[in-house]
Amino acid sequence: MKYYAWGIFLCCLFACQPIQRDKTISERLVKRLKDLHLLDEDETIFQYYSNYRKRIAGNFVSNKRVATYYIDDRSQSRDEIAFAYYENIRTMDTLYRSVQVSSPHLLVTTFDHKLIKVYVDGSRATVQSFFEKALEQWSLHRKQGVSPSTRM
Repeated sequence: MKYYAWGIFLCCLFACQPIQRDKTISERLVKRLKDLHLLDEDETIFQYYSNYRKRIAGNFVSNKRVATYYIDDRSQSRDEIAFAYYENIRTMDTLYRSVQVSSPHLLVTTFDHKLIKVYVDGSRATVQSFFEKALEQWSLHRKQGVSPSTRM
């Protein structure tokens, strides 16, 4: 257990990125997300977090969706790209601690029963801010009365 905690510390020391807001996200990253089909032209990222290099892994909350991606340069079969539009989300749980996963994350369940984990890390206030923005956007889209089958 001691070595596991030390590994997490080193990961965060050298790889974890602070949460970025829309105005601090580079054009290069925006292009990367568009190339991965995770970002539309009229979409705004509110908060973005990468637990490794942004080219390889990231998580974000936008005005349309929550999304996560991991691109493995060695094996395309390991790539994971997942997102959910707010109107397709059935539940969104905030997990600050989990037995299986050491990083705080949103556990998103869609109406078609897909599970997505959107990770974030940092201070408790930073994590809470990320969670609150996602919940706020989900609530906003639900109040607009959009049909759950709109974008599946």
